[in-house]
Amino acid sequence: MTGRTTGLAKTIRRALRAMEDAAIPYSVIGATALAVRGFPRMTRDLDLVVLVDDARAAIAALRGAKLRASTPTGKVDDPEPMIVFVDDVTGVEVDLLIAAGDPEATVCEEATRASVFGATAPVATLEQLLLLYLYSNQPKHLGDFATIVTSGRVDLGRTERALAAMHPEMLGAWKRRVTDAVSPPPAPRKPPPRKRRR
Repeated sequence: MTGRTTGLAKTIRRALRAMEDAAIPYSVIGATALAVRGFPRMTRDLDLVVLVDDARAAIAALRGAKLRASTPTGKVDDPEPMIVFVDDVTGVEVDLLIAAGDPEATVCEEATRASVFGATAPVATLEQLLLLYLYSNQPKHLGDFATIVTSGRVDLGRTERALAAMHPEMLGAWKRRVTDAVSPPPAPRKPPPRKRRR
C-alpha cells in the first residue's frame, strides 16, 4: 500500500453533485451500491444507471463535471447502452448504464437515498441489486449475488414476486441462481497427475 489517495471519493462526489443538479432519475449501482448497503468490495469506479429518455441530460451533466467520455456516446436519439467517463485528473472512471426498461427503470424510480463518500444520492437496494445481477454472468456479479442471497438481509420472496411482475420468463434463472448461491455445486475434481516421461 502506498498511502496515496486514489481520487475515487473526490470524483464520485463531483459526479453525484452533477447528477443531482441535473434533476433526473438515476441510481448508484454496482460495487459502490453494494458497499453502501454493507458489503464492501474493491472497486475503482462508480456505476450509475439512467433511463434512455434521460441519457442526454446525464451525459451533459457528467461532461459538465469535467468527466470525459472515453467510449462512444452514440447518437442523440440512440445513445450507447454503456458509456465510460474518465476523470483525467484522478484516472477514476464513471460508468453510465443507459437502460430502456426493468429492472433498471424500477431501480431509478425506487432507489433509496444514502450517503456515498459524503454525498447523498439514490442507491440501489440489495433486492434491486439482486435483480440487476441476475442479468449478468460476470464472475464478480455471480459472487455478489451469492453474497447478498446468503446474507439473510433480503426478502427473497418479495424480490421473486417483483421479478415475476417484471420478467416472468426469468423466474427459472432466478431459482437456479438462488439455489446455486445457497448450495453451490461442488468444485470440479482435480485431474489425475500426469505420468512423467522418462
